[in-house]
Amino acid sequence: MADFMRVFSELDRWGPGSEQDTLKALSTVPFEPQQILEIGCGKGVATTVLATHTSAHIVAVDNDEPALARLWERAREAGLSERIETACHSMQDLPFEEASFDVIWSEGSAYIMGLANAFEAWRPLLKTGGVLVVSDLVWLTDSPSDDARAFWQEEYPDMSTVSDRLTQATAAGYTLIDTFELSEAAWSEYIVPLAKRAHEVASQLPDSAALQDLERELEIYRNHLGEFGYQMFVFRKD
Repeated sequence: MADFMRVFSELDRWGPGSEQDTLKALSTVPFEPQQILEIGCGKGVATTVLATHTSAHIVAVDNDEPALARLWERAREAGLSERIETACHSMQDLPFEEASFDVIWSEGSAYIMGLANAFEAWRPLLKTGGVLVVSDLVWLTDSPSDDARAFWQEEYPDMSTVSDRLTQATAAGYTLIDTFELSEAAWSEYIVPLAKRAHEVASQLPDSAALQDLERELEIYRNHLGEFGYQMFVFRKD
């Protein structure tokens, strides 16, 4: 874990995403958000986009204190700190009252507790008619290559298809507003800095199992992206 953090501590993005994809999802929210809960906010790349393009008060939650410190620094630099509140909590144990938020936002992090579990656990925090925006890694083909299937079976055994996620969301009491695949830019903004950082530390971490795992992950991205991808989902709480 120390080796992983040595790589990722210098990166602003810990998963695929881009400003254009965040704004595309935000444009589908059918009202002006007032209270946003962002779960798994990391260093606040999406947080500052949401704060810049809405007038909402944002509660940004993560369980990594250094990441929240970087988020707060980013918010202060952008002049947005008055509308952003940070909170260090596990996404599985959120201390907020029911119906406290009109939007819950979670880019690339709900997999930690399982998307179906997140649908159920986070729903009470939304007001009726509130919106859940979440992105998740999904299969884009029914017949992925053996390499891709084996890799993701180990790394993300709960990985599913868009249709399966929609079924789970409907069962949990949501209606789909919109869904779309994240752009190539979203992957580039994650993969390019990650590959560069892995190269920078390679000589410092000889025989590192963590670095070998990251190189394997990058190889899967380069060779098989398109068999899988990140999907953004925008749901309304019924």
